[in-house]
Amino acid sequence: MQSILEKALAQGALEWWPGARARAAAGGEHVLAELFPALARRAGTASLGGGLRSEEVGPDRPARADLDAWRLCDAAGLVLIGLARAGGEALIDLFQHGDFEERTIVLRALCLLPVSEATIALLGEAQRTNVENHFAAAACDSNLPARAALHPSFGLEGFNRLVLKAAFLQEPVSRLLEVETRANPELTRMLQDLASEREAAGRAVWPGTNLLIAFAPIEGTAARLVGGLEHGDDVRRRSAAEGLAVLNQRDLQPFIRERLRREPRAEIRAALERALRS
Repeated sequence: MQSILEKALAQGALEWWPGARARAAAGGEHVLAELFPALARRAGTASLGGGLRSEEVGPDRPARADLDAWRLCDAAGLVLIGLARAGGEALIDLFQHGDFEERTIVLRALCLLPVSEATIALLGEAQRTNVENHFAAAACDSNLPARAALHPSFGLEGFNRLVLKAAFLQEPVSRLLEVETRANPELTRMLQDLASEREAAGRAVWPGTNLLIAFAPIEGTAARLVGGLEHGDDVRRRSAAEGLAVLNQRDLQPFIRERLRREPRAEIRAALERALRS
């Protein structure tokens, strides 16, 4: 991460950066409270870039994060946390006493750190927050929720709540990396119930619903996906076709073929054809 960051930092930031690293390494976690308030200004808030990155951060599955969603200050915060050997209490303290930017940096750093009790506590903060940037920093663009599902203090119950919050916020399902690996019948029930409630109220249904419910189908899942093929919204029709490809029930192929004959959108026709091949 340090090499990626230093290639992207502006000249002024590069002059400040070695001193910040030295202070974190020498002073430990207590120095972070002095360094973090300056990160957004000193390192900058421009995009880091770098695409998907995997890190071995502990005994569980590798951590994966999309660095295109990170800012320079987020990466600087992660590096300083590592140099300072900051523990869980220090991370929670940085979050609790931080401003908007500092909290974002702490939550983003969790994505490439081992899952700990502090991680679970901060994911709880993200799940309860009304600040969408903070939720996205903790829950999106990484596989942290999927990794946290293996932690006994979070489990599938905490995972399901976090995904449901993403559905409320209409976050693209593509931002929830590896979410399908933790799909479960209870999550499907929650998403289908939410979709029914929103439909009854004339509100938009989360586009990720049709895809995720197909990974752990329950009663009503197949009917919802088939019904989605007739929806007037292109996104809903495409997600229904993608869900049917995952569901892979041969008895539903006549419905897919019939819709394919009438579907005007090329990208949805392609999704329907994939569903027939699955």
